[in-house]
Amino acid sequence: MAKMNYQQMSEDIIRLVGGAENIRKASHCFTRLRLDLLDGSKADIEAIKKVPGTKGVVVNNGQVQIIIGQNDIEEMYEVFCAASGKETSAAVDENLDSSNESKVNRFLNGLAQIFIPVFPALAAGGLLKALLIAAMFSGKFDTSTSTFTFLMMFSDAVFYFLPMFLAYSSAQVFKVKPILAMLIAAVLLHPTYTGMAEGGTLFGLSVPAVDYSSTVFPIIVSTLILSYLDRALRRVIPKSFAGLLVPLIDLLVMAPIMLIAVGPFVNWLSNTIGNAFIWLYNATGIIGGAVFGAVYPFLVFTGLHHAVVPVELQSLATLGYDPFLALCAAGNAAVAGASLMVAIDSRNPEFKGLALSSGITGLIGTTEPALYGILGILKRPFIATAIGGAVGGAIMSAFKVYGSGLGPVPLAGIGMFLGDKFLFYVIGVIASVAVAMVMTHIIRFEDVKLDNE
Repeated sequence: MAKMNYQQMSEDIIRLVGGAENIRKASHCFTRLRLDLLDGSKADIEAIKKVPGTKGVVVNNGQVQIIIGQNDIEEMYEVFCAASGKETSAAVDENLDSSNESKVNRFLNGLAQIFIPVFPALAAGGLLKALLIAAMFSGKFDTSTSTFTFLMMFSDAVFYFLPMFLAYSSAQVFKVKPILAMLIAAVLLHPTYTGMAEGGTLFGLSVPAVDYSSTVFPIIVSTLILSYLDRALRRVIPKSFAGLLVPLIDLLVMAPIMLIAVGPFVNWLSNTIGNAFIWLYNATGIIGGAVFGAVYPFLVFTGLHHAVVPVELQSLATLGYDPFLALCAAGNAAVAGASLMVAIDSRNPEFKGLALSSGITGLIGTTEPALYGILGILKRPFIATAIGGAVGGAIMSAFKVYGSGLGPVPLAGIGMFLGDKFLFYVIGVIASVAVAMVMTHIIRFEDVKLDNE
C-alpha cells in the first residue's frame, strides 16, 4: 500500500472517530490499530468499516480496534500518529482508564502487552530452528560443522534469554524503567549463579539452584514487585539523590527477594500449572484436542489466546516441545478454510476478494482479518470453523503432533513439525481446511449485499 493511501486512510479514520481531540491513545498490535476514545459514541463504526484498506472493526471494552493487516499496520500506525498528533509511545493518564473493564480483561490485556512485543523474536527463533530441523532431515546439511552449531545457537538465544526480553516488555506495562527490570533478569541468568549446582546462601538465607533460562513468570512477577518498590522509593528519596540511590536499592532489595523467595516459588507454581495443562492434554486425548481446536478461533477473536502463550513457553522450557501449537494450527486452518469458501460462495466481488486474501493470510498464520472482517460479519461460518477445528484438533491429538518452537501456524511455522509426525500434521491441517470449507457451504450464510441491491 502506498504511503499516500496510509495518509488518506488515517485522515478518514480520524474524522470518523470524532477527530483527533477525541482520541485519548493510539496503539497497535500485529494486525490492528487500537484507539482509546474519550467519547466512544462519536465513532461511526459502520463508516470506518468502509474506509479503503480496513479489513474490519471490533469494539472491545470501549476500545475501537481497526483491522489493518500484519503487512501494513506498523507503517500505517506511524502515519496515523503523525496525522493525529499522538505520540507513538505516549503514556496513558491512569485517571482516564476505563473503570468498567473487568479484572480478567485487564489481566489478559496486560499479558498481551507483555508478549506481543516479544513475539517477533520468538517467531524468528522458532522459524530458524524449523529451517535447521528441515536441513537435518534433508540430510544435505552437515550438522557437525561449527556453522550449524552457530545457527542453532542463534535460534536458541531468544528462548534462553527470554527473561531478559520479558523484563523489558513487563517493565513497560508496569511502568518501571526497563533497564532496571533487565538488570534483575541478568542476575537470574548470570553464569556465577547458573553454575551453582547446589545453590548457596545469601545473608544467611538459602538460595536454591533454579534454572531460570526460558522461564516466563518469575521475571514478570519480579518486575511487578519492582515497580511498586521503585515508586515507593522515589516518593521518599529526594530527587537529587534518587538517580543514584533508587537503582542501587532496587537491586539490593529485589535480587535477594527474587533469588530466595519469589523466583523459586513462582517457578514451582508455573511448572505445576504447566504440568497440569500437559496432564489434562494427555488425559483428555482426542476429545481434548477436538475441544481446543474448536474453541481456539474464538479465543483469538476475543483476545483470550494470549493466555495460552505462557503455557506454550513453559512447555518448551520444561519438555522441549509444545503440544498446543498443532491444535492452534488446526483452529487457524479452519478459519482459513471457512474464509476461502466464503470467497467461493459470495456474490459480492469486493467481499470475495477480501475473503480470499483473508483466507490466504489465515493459512500463513494470521487469522484476525478473517475472524473480524469475514466471520465476524457473517456469523454462521463460525459454526463451520468450530467443526473444522475440532476435526483437525482431534487428528493432531490422536497422533501426538508436537511443535518444536513457537510461531505463526499452520504454514509459516510448518518446519516446526518436521519429523516422524509431520505427515499427521499435514493431514490435520488439510482436514481442518476441507471440513470448514464443506460445512461453510452446507450451512450457508447471508451474503454481504451488493451496493445496487
